[in-house]
Amino acid sequence: MNPYLYFPRDGSFSGFREEILAESVIAVDTETTGLDPNSDSLRLIQIAVFGKPVFVLDMLLCDDTDRDAVAQILLSPSIKIFQNAKFDLQFLRASGFETGGKIFDTMLAAQLLKTPGGPARFGLDSISAFFLGTVVSKEEQTSGFDGDLREAQIEYAARDASVLLELRGVMAPALVSNGLADIASIEFQCARAIAEIESSGMLLDIDRWNILTDDTRETCRQAESRLFKYAGNWIVQPDFFGSETAVGLNLNSNKQVLDLLHDNGINVADTSKAALSPYRNEPLVKDLQEYRKASKMLGGFLEPMPSFINPATGRIHANYSQIGASSGRMSCWGPNMQQIPRDASFRECFIPSPGNSLVIADYSQIELRVAAQIARDEMMIEAYRNGGDLHKLTASLITGTPVDSVTKKQRQAAKAVNFGLIFAMGARGLQAYAQDTYDVEMSLEEAEEFRDRFFRAYKGINDWHNAIKKNPPRVSRSLAGRRYFHREDEGLAGLYNTPVQGSAADIIKNALGMLTATLKGTGARIIAVVHDEILLESPAENALKVAGILKETMEQADGGFMPDVPLAAEAQVASSWAEKQ
Repeated sequence: MNPYLYFPRDGSFSGFREEILAESVIAVDTETTGLDPNSDSLRLIQIAVFGKPVFVLDMLLCDDTDRDAVAQILLSPSIKIFQNAKFDLQFLRASGFETGGKIFDTMLAAQLLKTPGGPARFGLDSISAFFLGTVVSKEEQTSGFDGDLREAQIEYAARDASVLLELRGVMAPALVSNGLADIASIEFQCARAIAEIESSGMLLDIDRWNILTDDTRETCRQAESRLFKYAGNWIVQPDFFGSETAVGLNLNSNKQVLDLLHDNGINVADTSKAALSPYRNEPLVKDLQEYRKASKMLGGFLEPMPSFINPATGRIHANYSQIGASSGRMSCWGPNMQQIPRDASFRECFIPSPGNSLVIADYSQIELRVAAQIARDEMMIEAYRNGGDLHKLTASLITGTPVDSVTKKQRQAAKAVNFGLIFAMGARGLQAYAQDTYDVEMSLEEAEEFRDRFFRAYKGINDWHNAIKKNPPRVSRSLAGRRYFHREDEGLAGLYNTPVQGSAADIIKNALGMLTATLKGTGARIIAVVHDEILLESPAENALKVAGILKETMEQADGGFMPDVPLAAEAQVASSWAEKQ
């Protein structure tokens, strides 16, 4: 165990300021009284540098002189090593501390370096055991840092900071040797943006939300009432004792719903959306789908959402996992803002605080652009370079219609073709996808013909697909170098989709990281990210300027790994999330 000093017990920390400021790498860790930076407090800040004791500062007891020294050190241009940086950054900011210099996040580094052999978890104990062979006990983690501290707690806090220096010493060279340095830089800088998003939160118009909840309950009740009429007699089920008991129709029972459908002449094998699609115009099926949608909205979003409003801020502070999927995409929970329905009735409930506006931007066809770059498809690249509409171009190519004469319906069908076929969808899958996602009807023969014409027109995409079919990769990379280890039984769709989806994630993470710098001085803050969309809250008087900054930053976030295909983003000022469609 490295020695440590505990301040203010062991003197004045400010006397060490200059020698710490001279260091190029500093490890930083915190201990807090809880997990919510809006209601809990920062108790300890631990600072570790090579060749010196770990400095443990008790922020409950330190004076302003020591606090000022900490503030200067955190703002210095030295590299700051964190474990799960977004957590520490939020508590530091809530306590008035900002951080300068580059970030090195050992948790994110471990996720990037992960191989099929592990580690399976990314806590400090797991990655220390894996990368250093060192046992780091976390017994004191939940011991409570809001009262008088025991020596064991102080020692635990110091050890957590010192091990970060050792981890970076192993991980930094490993990132370079594995070709992961570029993607690591993107992830590390993005951590600042994720901290800002979680800290900022979103404002929910609770009155409007409650009205929507009541309306949806009524929609659900009416659909349920109509469905009961199709049942005719009561449903009979055997009870625990073997007797038959009459119960109401349980619309959440697939067996009962299937029986109901069969009794009314709808002969499907199961009750899935795909199975019901051919019968979508039947009144019974319409009522069932309406009931299911309303029930899902109530249980998944409407009823739980008010419980997520933070009493200290009045806002919803969702949690983001920065590398939440194997592709590199983020995930979100508590609540999942990335799955909020796109219906205007839902999104108009998310609003800016008084005196502010929302500024919202999303990428145009980001995954198609990435696919064009990966496949180096000349026709797609040319279309994007010329600012063309790829959906109109595809509609023209698959129907023989001049681009200028393509109808709205043809373009909608082409969207299904573009997004479906770049990921190896077959004709039957395309037919169902077009109907379910874009409300476009196409026969199986049309789907087969469209598929054939698509791959004849986009030769680069066709060659890329064929190369993967011929030699399925066990390891692949995103355009920014993110590494994927594929399962031996992984299907073609995954082999195509993962590097495309991952590269799109790399781009928006790069944009988020850049925004933490480009938005400085505007008063705007990042409040949410949903796959290819970024939401800001800005003082109303700056909103137009901020929209321009957001658009420009997103379009410049290619990181040099999209040399052939330009990025395009559309930004607008809005009074609710619903205004960006």
